[in-house]
Amino acid sequence: MRYIGIIVSLLIATTAEAQRSVTLDLERTVALATDSSLSADKYRSVLEANRFEHLSWLASRKPQLALSSTPLQYERYMVQRYISDEDRDTYREQQMLYSEASLGLTQQIESLGGTLYASTGLGFLHTFGNGTNYNEFTTVPIKVGYKQSLWGFNELKWNKLIEPMKLKLAEKTYAYNVETAAQTAVTLFFNLALAQDMQRMAEEYLQTCDTIYAIGRRRFKIASISKAELSILDLQRTNALNTLDNASISRNEAAKSLATYLGMDRDTDIELIIPTMPISLIVNPADAIRYARENNPRYVETQQGVTEAQKEVEKAKVERRISIDIDASIGLNQVADNFWDSYHKPLRQESAVISLSVPLKDWGQRKNAYLAAKSRLENAEKTQKETARDTELDVVVTVDDFNKRQNIANNSLKALNVAQEAYDAMLARFIKGQATVNDLSLAQDYWQTARQNYTQSLQNYWVSYYKLRCLTLYDFKKHEIITHNNKGSRK
Repeated sequence: MRYIGIIVSLLIATTAEAQRSVTLDLERTVALATDSSLSADKYRSVLEANRFEHLSWLASRKPQLALSSTPLQYERYMVQRYISDEDRDTYREQQMLYSEASLGLTQQIESLGGTLYASTGLGFLHTFGNGTNYNEFTTVPIKVGYKQSLWGFNELKWNKLIEPMKLKLAEKTYAYNVETAAQTAVTLFFNLALAQDMQRMAEEYLQTCDTIYAIGRRRFKIASISKAELSILDLQRTNALNTLDNASISRNEAAKSLATYLGMDRDTDIELIIPTMPISLIVNPADAIRYARENNPRYVETQQGVTEAQKEVEKAKVERRISIDIDASIGLNQVADNFWDSYHKPLRQESAVISLSVPLKDWGQRKNAYLAAKSRLENAEKTQKETARDTELDVVVTVDDFNKRQNIANNSLKALNVAQEAYDAMLARFIKGQATVNDLSLAQDYWQTARQNYTQSLQNYWVSYYKLRCLTLYDFKKHEIITHNNKGSRK
């Protein structure tokens, strides 16, 4: 049993170790960032809250049925009574029990800004005390009415315009934020790629320095190189070892940053698969601007701001005028001393109320409120134009940058191939004794610089590509608008 336990422990440890190691390419990294990262979860929660608010508004537009009731009301009080035999008034104690319930149905009329309502109700009154004891039922079998403000502010009409904008803004903002998370993930991916490449170059450089130093020692024995040149080779080997240690530290830090951002354990060992070449794609600036106008949340946000400012202007304008409210209803009611008779031969009831409010003197309150609303509208319109200008400029600059990055990456790859060939040739010449240490060091510097430039050019290209996606919310490879569902998966 002891050996079985040891074997199981080893298997568990091996499995845990395997779980801490993962290989990622760029596409998988972006998928994790937009689905499993903490940022994506946070953005998803905000979107869900906005969607529930929109569903609440949609529900408010439908008929609303509500039950209101006073299950029990008890009162004990003194009432004034007239005693005819004695021709005088007196006060007597009386007690009352009251209970009532009503069922109401309301429907908002958005085009008019009023409310259509219907109700039915039942009430019961029991009075007792000092010889008084009687019951009374009051019923309203049906009552239908309508109320609204004439020439008033119709908030329902404006909500019908603004609420869909709020949902659209929430969805576009969510997609924008998720694409921003993807852009951040791409940056962290290539930060690790650069650190990973630096570590590999440091390892290769250390191996090369060991080989060159061994060759140098043999040449020094036959007096082919001087003591100073041999010391230089030894110094290069020591520096290469320090460079490898620093590169390992940088790689570990970059790996922890990427793993943490993607929601993994920070000690996960990540190995990257670097994209070999960028996609072949040229973006038309006019198309990118059109997609940005349709999808970028900044446009939706400023349009919503203008609409809300227009709403406030109309509200302030209406409140300066005469306000007339109407409330008219028709129905049936009855009163009886027993339940069944209270529904027998109900009587007709009618009600019509007109309320008038005329502003006479408010010391400029309504006028100044109106002028303030107009100023906010002007500011919202200017903000809308400014946002459109800045966003379009950002799109144009990003498109130009992206279109040029492909050529830069291609040229960097060519430079890397040339530097690799030059270094290999110089290393072969050095081994044969046909090149100096300085010649070999210079070729090696060119080769390492070319490798870094190539990886950096790939990073700049893909970061630019995902920034363009973020600004336009458009997938230029698949030729479709970028959206994200509740689970944050790409669509």
